[in-house]
Amino acid sequence: MNVRRNIAAAAVALPVVVGSLFAATAPASAYASDNCLDSSLCVVFDYNSDLGGASAHFERDNVSNLAGYTFDEYSGDAGYGQPVKNNAASLDNVSPNSYVTIYFNSGYGGSCDSVPPSKLVFRLHNTYNNDASFKFTHDTRCYQF
Repeated sequence: MNVRRNIAAAAVALPVVVGSLFAATAPASAYASDNCLDSSLCVVFDYNSDLGGASAHFERDNVSNLAGYTFDEYSGDAGYGQPVKNNAASLDNVSPNSYVTIYFNSGYGGSCDSVPPSKLVFRLHNTYNNDASFKFTHDTRCYQF
């Protein structure tokens, strides 16, 4: 069962190991347990619709190619260990002041979905299971949630 919402509502802070312990050859997952450490720029991708299945958290940085990142939260949930690229069905824009835009292609190209701050998206529109990159910006030519 995905308990992210319950933990986030309780504002529980969990210790997290970040970046420097990951191998330099693989992208450092921005995984941040159940809460983002810096929620000013944070997005959580979910493997299933309705914010279900395994999750992948990203903080602060835009990602021009999601290849190499995996759904790495909630071992045993659907999608655990699967690539984030072309497998995300829903998301939570945790950022209180920033849009996040998800793109069909790597390099921020193709069809896209633009999600306002603090918005839950239970099913992506243009990038449903076809997400290749994202950045913290508002793109007015995209599908608007």
